[in-house]
Amino acid sequence: MFVVKNGYPNALSYSWQQGSDEQVLEQKEKFLTATNNLHATADNVNKLKRGFEMKCEKSYGSDTAALEKLMSCISGFSDVTSDFREGLKRAEQTLCKAAVFPKIHPVIAEFASSSHIITEDQLYMLEVEDPWLQEIVKVVDEVIVPLKQLLHQSIYDSVLKISITEMTEYLEKLALTCSYNQLGGLLLDKRLRSLVTFLSGITQWSIRDKFARLTQICLILSVERLSEVEEYTSSSAKCCLSITEIKQCLRLRNDFKKDDINNIVCD
Repeated sequence: MFVVKNGYPNALSYSWQQGSDEQVLEQKEKFLTATNNLHATADNVNKLKRGFEMKCEKSYGSDTAALEKLMSCISGFSDVTSDFREGLKRAEQTLCKAAVFPKIHPVIAEFASSSHIITEDQLYMLEVEDPWLQEIVKVVDEVIVPLKQLLHQSIYDSVLKISITEMTEYLEKLALTCSYNQLGGLLLDKRLRSLVTFLSGITQWSIRDKFARLTQICLILSVERLSEVEEYTSSSAKCCLSITEIKQCLRLRNDFKKDDINNIVCD
């Protein structure tokens, strides 16, 4: 717990990026070990609590007053378990901020530096080979996937969830700062589908709900006519976007008139 509370995240973040000398490797190993130990300790304390409860019920089941007193004492184990689990959550967040976010943010940020008003030839070329998407896959493979061998499965799953949530929120933020034509919207939709497919391959749970908002943003950005938006919103029972957000997305299209966008009706 001491290593997690005081280890750091600034010093950890700095050291994690500095290479693989002996001191850095030792610091990483200590932090990962402490994180795994938090999970194991919380689990063991919880098992100990259940064991005491079962033994007390068996030994003092007929003595209600004594059993209540014992159970009251044993309940304190729940607070201990909660403390360790809170420490584990902090450790997972610290690990992501130190090891994952500094690597994945610059790659995703490249999205905003390129034009999304593209030609059919450009769309075809990027469908064949997309350097931006390839770089994201590379960073995930090099930074996140190796943690699977170093962390308890549930901790690794949590790190994945935190990282994927950060990726989707950051990409959404960037996507809403760019301008598009229909082909640019279609490219974003294709990129998102490829990213979901890749990330689904390294997780043991469905990640599509994490991409629900981005998926609908892509759909709005790739429509051919504004009437398609009205048809979609009237038929979709699971629209994650408000009317204001839908119109915000449509205003990113360079080929739609603002007056026409303001006049659409989304039920």
